[in-house]
Amino acid sequence: MTNIVNKVWEILDKSPHIIRCMDSGLINTTALARYIISEKKVDATLDAVSSAIRRYEIDKYADIFTTAHKLLHQTINLSTKSNLAEISLSKDAEVQHILPKLFEIISYVRGDVLRVMQANESIRLLIDEKNLEKVIALFPKDKIITKEKNLAEINIYIHPQMQKTPGILATIANELAINKINIVEFVTCPPEMLCFVKKEDLLRASDILYQLCEPEKK
Repeated sequence: MTNIVNKVWEILDKSPHIIRCMDSGLINTTALARYIISEKKVDATLDAVSSAIRRYEIDKYADIFTTAHKLLHQTINLSTKSNLAEISLSKDAEVQHILPKLFEIISYVRGDVLRVMQANESIRLLIDEKNLEKVIALFPKDKIITKEKNLAEINIYIHPQMQKTPGILATIANELAINKINIVEFVTCPPEMLCFVKKEDLLRASDILYQLCEPEKK
């Protein structure tokens, strides 16, 4: 029985969308048990899985996401920018030597976008589409891993306390995921959080996040 309980709890731990519905009283326990047995291939009786669901400590997550939601409602500002592009580059000495030349093309004074992220093996640039061909021309072809156009940015100007609060990113990602919107990139640069999506998803994504972040009505 203990193994069944642990298995069911593990499934629920990985399903925040189910947790939200459970916390709101929107899910029938027996129906959820049938779903877990059928879709998650749990070899147990309906009664055993139902019992494990009823014993699940939903409050341990409810408080985290309740706090995250409250803080998101204190978002200072939310803005968007479209017509962006992404370039992934090999991370080596030659690319590092070329990178400063970006500022001969990109001007912050004119409002141009340049977001630079580095990982162990690559460097990713997010720029305006209008500058894409000029930036590509700077780098040898064998240094360009991928390039992608038609991206958009949602800039969330956050409440200072959000940096120290668990569940903020999970709440945002979950809201977009359940609406079938993919996050292409997510960057935090306090006091801002930058969420990049496909341009075609921008209107829906910004509307969802606006509703998530708008001040609570008193």
